[in-house]
Amino acid sequence: MKKLKAVIIVFAIFSLFGFKDKKASVKLQKNEKHLIPADFSFVINSGRNDSYNSQYGSFYRLYSEEEKTVKVELTNEEKEKIYSLIMKINFFKMPIKFEPKNGIISMSSPGCVKSIVVYADGKKKFVSYDFGFTNDLNDKKAKPFLDLYKMIWDILYKKKEIIELQKSDVHYK
Repeated sequence: MKKLKAVIIVFAIFSLFGFKDKKASVKLQKNEKHLIPADFSFVINSGRNDSYNSQYGSFYRLYSEEEKTVKVELTNEEKEKIYSLIMKINFFKMPIKFEPKNGIISMSSPGCVKSIVVYADGKKKFVSYDFGFTNDLNDKKAKPFLDLYKMIWDILYKKKEIIELQKSDVHYK
């Protein structure tokens, strides 16, 4: 009877703690990869002439007379790299807008608002940074966001479809 109780208790413990899930999460941490949700997509905007929507695989470039759109698809590896960094930097916990709170604030005109909107797991998160209205402390806080921003554009600007696209004739002073 005592053996039966011991077996039932051990079985209950295994059922409650779900060791299978723990092994999977350890494996993800070890490989530093995250499972990409089926609804994962993002929109990135340079604040100037270029933007990209991963859901539609569309890259947009503004010209003085028109806006051109070209299809640009990301590979699964590129999506994994982007999503992994999004999770690593806790993108969904970032402020909506990085703005200086105190200290000496640098202002330039025209400013430029860099932004990223991420959709994942039924959630939507918008984060922006205005490099025309900032200071050193704000730049330090925004560094993870700016690293993600740079990484995404580095991936996109290496795409053949974008390289072949004429540069924008819209310039800012």
